[in-house]
Amino acid sequence: MEQQNLYIFNFSKFIFKILISFLIICLIFNYSFEEHVIFKSEISGAFKVNKIINETKATEIPIFGSSRSLRSFVPSLLGENYFNYGIAGTQSNIWLFFLENELSKEKSTPIIINYDLNGLTYSDGDIANYIPNWNKTKGVLKSKGEIYYHVPFVKYFGKFELYSKYLLNNRMNLTKVTDNGGSFEKNVLTSKKFNELVKKRENTKAKFQINNNLNKKLNHLIKSTNREIIFVISPYHESYFKNYQNLNEAEAYLNELNDFKNVRVIDLRNFITDNSMFKNTTHLNYLGAVKFSEHIKNILPQN
Repeated sequence: MEQQNLYIFNFSKFIFKILISFLIICLIFNYSFEEHVIFKSEISGAFKVNKIINETKATEIPIFGSSRSLRSFVPSLLGENYFNYGIAGTQSNIWLFFLENELSKEKSTPIIINYDLNGLTYSDGDIANYIPNWNKTKGVLKSKGEIYYHVPFVKYFGKFELYSKYLLNNRMNLTKVTDNGGSFEKNVLTSKKFNELVKKRENTKAKFQINNNLNKKLNHLIKSTNREIIFVISPYHESYFKNYQNLNEAEAYLNELNDFKNVRVIDLRNFITDNSMFKNTTHLNYLGAVKFSEHIKNILPQN
C-alpha cells in the first residue's frame, strides 16, 4: 500500500511538471507571437486595439472609425502626429470604445471621428482584433467569444494565418499603400466594373439608425471632456443616396451633434465626384484618399 501511494504521488508530480512546462512554453510563444507578428502590423485591428489601450503619445491626433476611416484619411498628408485607427467591419460600438480609451488619457489634442451616415449601430468586425486584449475588450462586443481566449497562445489557434497575413501585407504592399494606420487601394477599377457596383448600390436601401445605448454613451463622453471632437463625413459616391430612406433624420442628428460646444461637424459626403477615385461606392481608393486628405488638411487643426 505504501509503495502504491508513492507511485501515485510521483505520477501526480510528473503531471504537474508537464503542465507547468506546457504553460511556460505557451507564455513564451504567446509573447513572441504577439511582439513579432501581431503587434508589428500597424494596419491590423489587433495592433490598433492594443495601441489605444496601452500607449499614450501626448501629441498624437487620433482618427477613429470604420473601413471608411481606414481608406479615407492619409495621416502623413494631414500632419506628422496623425494616426488612423480605422478598422474594417466595425461600427459605432468600436469607435466609442476607442474614444473612451482616448479620453482616459491626459491629452489635449483634438479627436477625429469618421462618421458613417448609417448612424450609431453595432458591428464588431473580426474577433481576432480583440483576442490579444480580450479581458479589456470583451465588454464592448456583441460576440461572447470563446473560453480559451483567456489561455495564452492557445487563444490564437485558427488565427495564426490571419495575423501573419496582416504582417506580410503591411510589409509587401503589392496593391495597397499603408500610412500610419491607413490602408489604401492603389488599383483603379475599370468603368465597366465600377458601373456594375453603382447599379447594385442604386438598388440597395440605406437607412439611418440610432441605438439608444450607443447614443447615451456618445453624449456622456462628449460632455465628459473639453477636448475638441471633430466628426467628419468622408466622401460617398452619389449612388449611395439614390435609395437612402431617411436622410433628413441623419442630417438632423448631425445638427444635434454640432450643437455641443466642443464638437465640430465637417460634412464632405459629396466632395469627390470622379468615379476613378473610388474603390467602390462607399470607399475611396488611394487617389481619392490623397485628394480628400489634401483638402481636409486645411480644415483640420494643424500640429
